[in-house]
Amino acid sequence: MSTFSIIGGGIAGASIAYHLAKSNHNVTVYDRSDKGQATTASAGIICPWISQRRNKKWYRLVTEGARYYPDFIQELEMKTKQSTDYRRNGAICLFKDDHIQQLAFERISAKQEVSPEMGDVRKMSKAEVKEMHPHLTDYYPAVYVEGGGQISGKSLLNALKEAILFHGGKWINQDISPTSCDGKVIYTAGAWAGEYSSNPIVRHQRAELLHLKINGSTPAKQTPVVMGLGPMYIVETGSNQYAIGTTHEDTEDFSITPSLENQQYLHGEAERYFPDVVLDDQFMSVGLRPFTRDSLPYIGYSEDGVFVVNGLGSTGLTCGPVIGREVAAYLNGEETILNLKDYAY
Repeated sequence: MSTFSIIGGGIAGASIAYHLAKSNHNVTVYDRSDKGQATTASAGIICPWISQRRNKKWYRLVTEGARYYPDFIQELEMKTKQSTDYRRNGAICLFKDDHIQQLAFERISAKQEVSPEMGDVRKMSKAEVKEMHPHLTDYYPAVYVEGGGQISGKSLLNALKEAILFHGGKWINQDISPTSCDGKVIYTAGAWAGEYSSNPIVRHQRAELLHLKINGSTPAKQTPVVMGLGPMYIVETGSNQYAIGTTHEDTEDFSITPSLENQQYLHGEAERYFPDVVLDDQFMSVGLRPFTRDSLPYIGYSEDGVFVVNGLGSTGLTCGPVIGREVAAYLNGEETILNLKDYAY
């Protein structure tokens, strides 16, 4: 049994801690509860197969993450008796016209052979979109991906914390330096990593989501994730409640004060996708997403021997659980499914 100190209680740190504690190691998580943590602010969409990114190392990571999710959640919820609000409720991907829809359908469905977990992929007419999601506009054709889903970052972290404690681990809410920790140190400080080290270089984006409610309308049945035109998405967060996002702002600032300009922009986008209902803004959530080189997560040792995981970006909730599994296997001297050398650039 080894001793591990993990600094940072976002999805990466919590998942690594859980998988190490499950392997009977002595694990302590130190987290200072920074406001703006990306995990709790994220919309939590799990649907990597629709991406057009060409980085094969990134794509292997996120698709393995999606493949791992159902078993991971089942084990976690059974162990803790807590809900993570994970729903494999499908994804409606909207496109501006029939031609673009056809190209997208061919591109996405071609991935089914190597990713059967994505389930059924089919084109949807405008009428079929409206039938599946009554509040949504019927202006655009779509492609439906059955395996798409969503997770609540906050609920997932709560369950992981409970599971870490269940396996004898500790969770301490305090600031600490890697040089003050016992045992092997794993540094997962997200956007704040530069406070300790500049290797790897971590930058961050400020991302804002608008949470809103549909008033005066019959609640729709449980609805799929909606991937809109461009970098815009909508997720259901409750009965007739949705979150729409996101904005992207490269910044060196750590402020999480919502922007009125961004709220107005997102409200306008919501009216575009929900044109026939009355929308009532509830609140804005702000997250600071960490990125490393080429927007590819860094997983490996820094120059001073600290094991670093960072740069999960906008897909942290997709790949965080599987990173925990793979890092724990690596540190246990076991075979990994992913080649972690790909991420230790």
